[in-house]
Amino acid sequence: MRFRFPAFAAALALAAVPLTAQQAAGPHPKSQKEVDALKKVQADQQAQNWDAELTDINAVLENFADTEYKSMLLDMAIQAAQNKGDYAQTITFGEQAIQADPNNIEAYVKVAETVALHIRENDLDKDKSLQKVDTDAHKALDLLKSAATPPTGITADQWPTYKKQLEGQAHDAMGMADDVAKKFPESIDEYKAAIAVYSNPIILTHMAKAYIDAKQFDDAIATDDKVIALPDAPADVKQFAQQQKDTATKLKGAAK
Repeated sequence: MRFRFPAFAAALALAAVPLTAQQAAGPHPKSQKEVDALKKVQADQQAQNWDAELTDINAVLENFADTEYKSMLLDMAIQAAQNKGDYAQTITFGEQAIQADPNNIEAYVKVAETVALHIRENDLDKDKSLQKVDTDAHKALDLLKSAATPPTGITADQWPTYKKQLEGQAHDAMGMADDVAKKFPESIDEYKAAIAVYSNPIILTHMAKAYIDAKQFDDAIATDDKVIALPDAPADVKQFAQQQKDTATKLKGAAK
C-alpha cells in the first residue's frame, strides 16, 4: 500500500475578494457575479465537497474566461481531484494548469507525484509514465531554484517552508518511479534527498519499501521504526510502517 501525503494548501480567501482596484497586489474579480461564483467554490472547499468544488470551478472557468483566478482555481481543482482519488481528473487539471502557466511549480509536482503513485510493473505505458515523472519533477526542481515569489495563496512567510515541501515531493515522485523501474540505489538516493529537505513519515515508508526491494532489510526495518516512533505521524501511516516492518523482518529471516 502506498500513501499520498496532502499537498500544502493555503485557504483561499475568496470571501474577502475586492471589487475595487484599490488593492494592486494579487488577483481581483471583475464583477459581483464572479465574486459570487468564487464564493461557491470556497464554500465547497470548506465543506470538503470535492465533486461540487470541481463543478463550480469549471463553472467559473467557463463563465469568466478572463478570470484572474484561473491558475489558483486549477491548482484547487488538482487538489480536489486528488482528495476524491480521481487519477484522470488530477492529471487533466494538472495539464491544464501547466498549459495556463508553464511555470506552475505546484502543478508539475502534483502531476509527477500522481503519475508516480499509479505506475504499475506491467503497465503497457510504463516507460512513458516513468519519463513523464522524470520530466515534470526535474522541471519543478529547476523552477524552484529561481523561484523568489510565492504562488498565489501562499504568504511570503509560508513560502520557504512550502518550497522545501515541493522539493521533497519532487524527489519523492522520482524515488517512486525509480523503484518501479528497479533502479533501487537511485530510488533510495531520491528519498534521501527528499527527507533532507522535507522530513515526512510517508516518504520514509516509501524509502523503506525501496530498501525492501533492494533486499536491504535492516535498513528497511530501521526506517520503518523511525516512522513508528514519530509522535505526530498519522495512525494509518504508523500501521502501514509496522506492516512493512513485519514484511521486512520475515524476508530477512527467509534470506538467512
